[in-house]
Amino acid sequence: MSMSKLGARLRTYDWTAAVIELVIVVVGILIALEVSNWNQGRVDDARADSYSRRIHADLVKDSGNMDVTSAFWNAVSGYGRAAIDHGENGQLADGSAWKTVLAYYQASQTMPFVPSDASFTEMRSAGDLGLIADERLRGRIEDYYSMSGVGGQSIIRQQDPAYRRQVRGLTPWPVQQYIWSHCFRETTYATQEFVACPAPISEPVATAILASFKADPSMLINLRTWMSTLRVSEIVLANDRKEAQQLASEVDRARRR
Repeated sequence: MSMSKLGARLRTYDWTAAVIELVIVVVGILIALEVSNWNQGRVDDARADSYSRRIHADLVKDSGNMDVTSAFWNAVSGYGRAAIDHGENGQLADGSAWKTVLAYYQASQTMPFVPSDASFTEMRSAGDLGLIADERLRGRIEDYYSMSGVGGQSIIRQQDPAYRRQVRGLTPWPVQQYIWSHCFRETTYATQEFVACPAPISEPVATAILASFKADPSMLINLRTWMSTLRVSEIVLANDRKEAQQLASEVDRARRR
């Protein structure tokens, strides 16, 4: 095609219509993108709200479970103090050799605390932590759920004291069976509790069992160590409970904004 013919065609082309068509196409694309972003924003907002509701529920649940755990640990500590009084001073619990044997045994009970982290774990695995817009709140939530068994957190999540194995190795098996059947009850997380029970053995038999406990000097050492660990656990758990309650309130406030 000659240059003269090409020039003629360009001069006769409707450039105004072409520009209008181009503008319409560009505007259509921009509108489509805006609608897509708006829809995605709605989806993200709905997901963020769902995660916030579930994490809030988990934190509230944790707070309640911490109360149950703390009460249980307090009861274990009470039995531990009675056992230590016998080990150090020969004092019988309520003047009873059987109750003292029971105190030694019940002092070995454990109830580790593990947070309800299913919602947070799902959120993190999906790469959705960014849906928590408040960076400070997001950081606090991540810190709360970093109870990974290190530092002070390890003692509330992993409880297997040497004393537990030791006292159970020295307590006659029929006595242990009786304690599990009549002096302890566990059906769910919230119903792990001690039960008052009559003596299944005579005082002389119980006295002989106590003598076997005292014959091993490491028993008292391990008992003191376990009670000290349990006391620190109570302090850690109290701090975690406070954090769980504060976080639950902040998550709920952020969700309602």
